[in-house]
Amino acid sequence: MRNALLLLAALSSFSPAWAEAPSPSEEADAPSGSTGAAAEAAPSAPAGSAAPAPLMELQAALGQLPTMPVFSRSSISLEVVKASTGERVYGYGDDRLLMPASTMKLVTSAVALRELGPAYRFPTWIKYDGELGADGVLDGNLYVIGQGDPTMVVERMWRMVADIKAHGVSEIKGDVVYDDSYMQADSVWVPHWDKPEDLEDGSTYYSALGALSLNYNIASIVVRPGASVGVAANAAFDTPSDAVVLDNQLTTGRAKSKYWVKIERTLDEKTGKIATYKLTGNVPVDHEPDTLYRTLADPTGNYLSVFRDMLKSQGIKVKGKHRVAVASAESKLLLKEESERLAEIITDMNKQSNNFIAEQILRAVGAEKVGLPGTTDKGVKVLTDYMASLGIAPDRYKFVNGSGLSRESVIAPSAMDRVLVDMYGNVDVGPEYLTTLAVGGRDGTLWHRFREDGMEGRVRAKTGSLGGVFCLAGYVSAVDGTDYAFTFFVNDLDGSTARARAAHDQLVRALAGVTGNLAEAGDGGGD
Repeated sequence: MRNALLLLAALSSFSPAWAEAPSPSEEADAPSGSTGAAAEAAPSAPAGSAAPAPLMELQAALGQLPTMPVFSRSSISLEVVKASTGERVYGYGDDRLLMPASTMKLVTSAVALRELGPAYRFPTWIKYDGELGADGVLDGNLYVIGQGDPTMVVERMWRMVADIKAHGVSEIKGDVVYDDSYMQADSVWVPHWDKPEDLEDGSTYYSALGALSLNYNIASIVVRPGASVGVAANAAFDTPSDAVVLDNQLTTGRAKSKYWVKIERTLDEKTGKIATYKLTGNVPVDHEPDTLYRTLADPTGNYLSVFRDMLKSQGIKVKGKHRVAVASAESKLLLKEESERLAEIITDMNKQSNNFIAEQILRAVGAEKVGLPGTTDKGVKVLTDYMASLGIAPDRYKFVNGSGLSRESVIAPSAMDRVLVDMYGNVDVGPEYLTTLAVGGRDGTLWHRFREDGMEGRVRAKTGSLGGVFCLAGYVSAVDGTDYAFTFFVNDLDGSTARARAAHDQLVRALAGVTGNLAEAGDGGGD
């Protein structure tokens, strides 16, 4: 599973300023001292914690937040409520609508758990028509039918192909047909994100989408030095595919020279699908192997190519063609491969801030609740229906996708807090929802924050970051057992995110009652 874990890390969308190698992500779970649905997921208060400040003192501490530097240099909207009742504790910024960035995944997660259920699994169906003889010869077609499983990786595909052989198939006289009709096939990109660099270079937080997706639709390129200085360096795809082409122009440099690699991606002019990756740069002769990641442009084509090669590796002969089409209505089930439970998938999504998973889930929600094919617009309709069910006016938000990778999505903090309060008290899916979030000081995008002063485990939240946007929303557990829901949006941020992070951290500490000393909050550190 190492390949799968590396790819998941590579897809972390916390910072669009993507580095060549994947970095650790940062996220967590749920608040302590909870009542009702949140109780099981809540962490306990650390032993020896100081008594919290009275509510009036808390409000006074929160009222000092606007004195922090970020408030005079950015657009800010902030609200804090009691998680159990929705009672407003503090607000700033007139509840203005701002970009939520990846905190948008809080809404997508809520709707997915409510509509599909925590135990939902993404299926991949293997069917056939004609007759399968006792000799292992299928006198007909084999169908591979995808339903958008965002976690399908080569390890699981290998097992699925092995299962086909174990079910008695050794030869296919007809075709192998790949059915990707469950989701919109003619629009594979996350809508409402048109950053030129991402379209040109294939940044991993901007993956293509599809009903038949593999390895998060990421091409993994392994780079290592050549045998001697001056010769070409080595570069190869971890998973070879007809959907990707490598133009390797790397050279091997002297020992201890600077390692650098530039990747340029170009798409086929006619189809826009086959991606060519041109690599230039220097790989020192003593450098360790490195893996670089870029998106591919043809999910179904990549799936077909890898699946075809795996059939060959298992010794399954195919007399016909490999093609993309809708499965025959008369086809019969051979086997079904299923993903992990949705609750586990959303945990990966939120803790790693994975845009690809969020968009695949949203399209699946659209397919299941509105109709085929699953599209982003249909998923957004389900999101807006949910907001309406909470009594949130349509002028308090605008959604365009499920990941928050857009500058068009906006929402008021009060609307986001309404979602958090609703899920906190939801006896059916609230506990699962809370445990998908990053836990301060422990994991996900918050693993390096809130480790000190008795803060570890007291905040469960979702981070959100775009250029000039830095957001945090979730739950805080105070030392007196009170749980708060909060939404803190910072937009139009000029320069470093450190000041915004310092304000976020100080809000959380004040709510926890561990420290309310604003003088202790500096500019903070980097991600």
